[in-house]
Amino acid sequence: MPRCPAAENAPIALRTDPLRATIISTGEELVSGRTADTNASFLAAELGRSGFDVRRLLALGDDPGALKGEILRCAQDSSVIAISGGLGPTADDRTRQAIAEAVGADLVEDADSRQHVARRLHGFGREVNEHHLAQAFFPAGSTIFPNPRGTARGFACRLADGWLVAMPGVPEEMKAMFAESVLPFLLREVPPVGAMAVETVNLFPASESEVDERVRDLSAADRNPVLGITVRDGVISVSVRACGSDEARAQEVVDRDLRTLDERFGRLVFGRGRATLASALSEQLERTGITIGVAESVTGGLVGDMLVSVPGISRFLLADVVAYDNDAKVHLLGAPTWEIEAHGAVSPQVAESMARGICSAAGSRLGVSTTGIAGPTGGTPQKPVGLVYVGVCLDGEAAVARLELRGDRQRVRDRAAKHALDMARLTLLDGLDSLRASPYNVQRRR
Repeated sequence: MPRCPAAENAPIALRTDPLRATIISTGEELVSGRTADTNASFLAAELGRSGFDVRRLLALGDDPGALKGEILRCAQDSSVIAISGGLGPTADDRTRQAIAEAVGADLVEDADSRQHVARRLHGFGREVNEHHLAQAFFPAGSTIFPNPRGTARGFACRLADGWLVAMPGVPEEMKAMFAESVLPFLLREVPPVGAMAVETVNLFPASESEVDERVRDLSAADRNPVLGITVRDGVISVSVRACGSDEARAQEVVDRDLRTLDERFGRLVFGRGRATLASALSEQLERTGITIGVAESVTGGLVGDMLVSVPGISRFLLADVVAYDNDAKVHLLGAPTWEIEAHGAVSPQVAESMARGICSAAGSRLGVSTTGIAGPTGGTPQKPVGLVYVGVCLDGEAAVARLELRGDRQRVRDRAAKHALDMARLTLLDGLDSLRASPYNVQRRR
């Protein structure tokens, strides 16, 4: 990690030997754009959180010569080189050979790994051939990491004054291996000097420019902690990273900024770390003991899908009805036919009726509904593409918000679903009246 500037009124011990890291992902599917490199972002976040200064992220094809060259170049300034991909049995899996050449070691077979490959394949009813067994070869002297989820084990090699670690490219295998074996190994072999604390505050709904303006005084280049802003699918995350002489001191520095962010953004803060809007709503359902029903039109099941990704949500989510057709809105949710004819399916009146209707149909105290126009067709000057109404009903009282969303069909649906979750969260936090003080254009309806 970089040298840590002294926090205001909080002198701390500084690192004198930054442990720099490089992340390399291999595979023609990455450089061609056919597959997104999620491994690199995961490793960067985890290594950064653990005190390493990630200098660069590289994506390379399957040319072993290019990989060897990059390894040798990166070894000049990195204490850790983390590589994912290219450890499998196919002809384009050439990572282990490139690493062996870079570290100047022969590939030798590991008997236990050979048995591991054979057991895994026999368990799938497959015959083992020489190509499969190539996964049992490692540069001489390697530390080998187990892989209970796949055939390709990972390994670590000494390189210059640091370490090179190689992991399979399958994300679920790589993430588990990193957490269970690789990170503990690195922290043991090249432990960071001093300590780092990292927390992330998640905001919704907010724009990146708005957040940046409100934290600009906290973003000076020589300040400890360091703030970073990222945007992903409409959610703004503000990371706070501080270093100190020990973990408690680093956390104390982080906590000061966390309190400031809570004060400045209030209810826009829905959680920290890996919290999602669905998990934040689930926490409120747990806190209040209230059950929920969901009625979806424009989102087509996305709200329910986000909720069911949260373990234990079955205790509170009673029903998710996708009433896409107008007749379904009438027969399943009790929306009046005259209301749809008079105002249209995309209207605050119908959104309210859907929210009330799902409470009645599911027997839940809380109901949330979505209706809108996702596009790319179907819009009019009065009701353009991106117009969405979200309804919330709690104990017989309802509120409806009008949203004007931008983007393609998937983006409109995704943002509508997130707004529905957020409105339900705010309702459980402070009641329906709280929505008037929120970013939503709310019409209160009794």
